[in-house]
Amino acid sequence: MLVRIAESLFWLGRYLERADDTARILEVHLNHELESGSVSPRSAFLATLGFDDFSNGVDVDSGTLFATLGFSLEHPNSIASSIVAAHKNAGGLRELLPSEVYEAINISDRLLVKMPRNTRSLSEFFRYVRLAHERVAITVGLLTESFPRDEGWQFLQLGIFIERVDMTLRLLKFRLVFAPESQDWATTLKYCSAYEFYIRTYHGQVEPDCVLEFLLVDRLFPRSVQFGLLSAEHCLEQIAPETHRSAPPGPAQRALGQARATISFLTRQDLTTRIEALLEELSLSCSLASDAITQRYFGQTRSQLWQREAGGMTVSRDW
Repeated sequence: MLVRIAESLFWLGRYLERADDTARILEVHLNHELESGSVSPRSAFLATLGFDDFSNGVDVDSGTLFATLGFSLEHPNSIASSIVAAHKNAGGLRELLPSEVYEAINISDRLLVKMPRNTRSLSEFFRYVRLAHERVAITVGLLTESFPRDEGWQFLQLGIFIERVDMTLRLLKFRLVFAPESQDWATTLKYCSAYEFYIRTYHGQVEPDCVLEFLLVDRLFPRSVQFGLLSAEHCLEQIAPETHRSAPPGPAQRALGQARATISFLTRQDLTTRIEALLEELSLSCSLASDAITQRYFGQTRSQLWQREAGGMTVSRDW
């Protein structure tokens, strides 16, 4: 497979996942503020999603804040910017993508990026984030139904799961660092689209140690860190299977495998007592894996790194 094709598929997966995650998280966050009447630390929330505090210390209303995170093309991690980046990567895959997939991405670009950006109505913003979630779901669904399970599919899935693991880790950091006294773990589950499945699994008991267990080590829930690491490892094994009996795994497989091994055998008590160090270790492994993938398969020495210091914990992300 050509390097440019592999790289475009990898980043197409990441940008689609990022747009979907951001839309869902913003909707949950806004609902939470409206229902509870309390405002979470907005600078911390922005840092979690990869944004600076664009208000420069001046408080802004929720409509302005969320419209910026949704519509702005100046912020590279907004919903609109993620769709633009996905559309750009898809443009280099015209000969590979099914026509209905490319059409779905084109429609998303027209609906979500080229629409007027002067709205300040919360109801309009709700419609926007729901439309974003729906459009990404349609695109990913079409890819799932029509894309052959070849090497290109593995790069696409690899990008999706690397992005998903990273976001789950960042959301847990946000909860533990900036709202350590809060008992509202249900919102954290909703950020990860995990609330209903968690309730079914734990029979309604929303307890911190159970939430950490579910989002970190559950092997069946597709947005848990464990599931994402296993899936990313599988993708790398399909792309470059190891045939030599004693050959060590590549740097990316090693980083992901070590991260998975770190959490595979931890008890609930282990998760609770060493959670901050554990999240740092897992985030670093995810970053190292992304760098290794970039260097080996895309001919670059290092992927672009986004990093901020937040609340004593280093929050880093490969963009």
